[in-house]
Amino acid sequence: MKMKTKFASSISALTIFACSFSAMAADYPSKPIEVIIPYGAGGSTDTTGRVFINAIKKSLGADVVPLNVAGAGGTIGMAQMFHSEPDGYTLGFSPIAPVTVQPHLRKLPYGMDSFEPVCLVSDNPNVIAVAPDSELNSIDDLVALSKSGKVVAVGAAPGSMPHIVQAAVANAYGTKFTYLPAGNAANSAKAVLGGEATFSSNVSSMVSVNGLKGLAVLADERLVELPDIPTLKEQGEDLSLSIWFGLFAPQGTSEDKLDKLDEACSEAVQDPEFLEGMKKAQSIVRYLPRSEFKEYYQEQFTNNKELLELIGVKAK
Repeated sequence: MKMKTKFASSISALTIFACSFSAMAADYPSKPIEVIIPYGAGGSTDTTGRVFINAIKKSLGADVVPLNVAGAGGTIGMAQMFHSEPDGYTLGFSPIAPVTVQPHLRKLPYGMDSFEPVCLVSDNPNVIAVAPDSELNSIDDLVALSKSGKVVAVGAAPGSMPHIVQAAVANAYGTKFTYLPAGNAANSAKAVLGGEATFSSNVSSMVSVNGLKGLAVLADERLVELPDIPTLKEQGEDLSLSIWFGLFAPQGTSEDKLDKLDEACSEAVQDPEFLEGMKKAQSIVRYLPRSEFKEYYQEQFTNNKELLELIGVKAK
């Protein structure tokens, strides 16, 4: 009889715990959510991230606060997010490199299975761009100049997509560029405009925003946003590389909270103000829900290791 009573008491305790847990999940979010943007203000990650955060704030009905944590090619911010409590109140808005490239290049506290991909928000082809008054007018002009050893490419930290893009282009044309790490896209544009660098390789939005002249788009087709810039494919090399942006949560975040964030993403990317903001930022919307984004993220993680090896960047 005592055993039955003890068993019944345990069942009651478990039932109360389950109900309490469900109630907590149903109340989510009950306080502000912090979204780490792993780069400084003014770059493409920050611009796109803030437009998205403003939209998901409305769909969640809660305060969502952006936090710029720059450094080490985006890995400091994403490491901070990885080490946070998996309670749904610290998230990360990351581009492709910190989560699918950098883990192959250096020892980091996180890897492919350290994050819960929530949704893909944007996908932007890279553009090779020079100063508006540059005498270079095509990728062939750039390659020809590189033979003199005077071409300097500029971008974020080694291992970032701008770094990989310029290496991939150099590899495709059998040449080399000197690489100058300058931080975010805004700093890269300043280096090009100020004459410190010959060209930048960055997302399409950074071309018009910073008044640069595009030489080639690394996409299968010309962009509607930049119709006058030919693709690299049109100029003889079939090379497509883009920078995407997505929302992540720490591994271990509950399914209920992830589902709620997934639903909020779906609403956010349809919000008219979000679409208008992305248009102004010239950032291309590409939405993938949680289930599809997880599969895509894992594919990208594997593929980018192969890309690094192909262009001669040593992967660990």
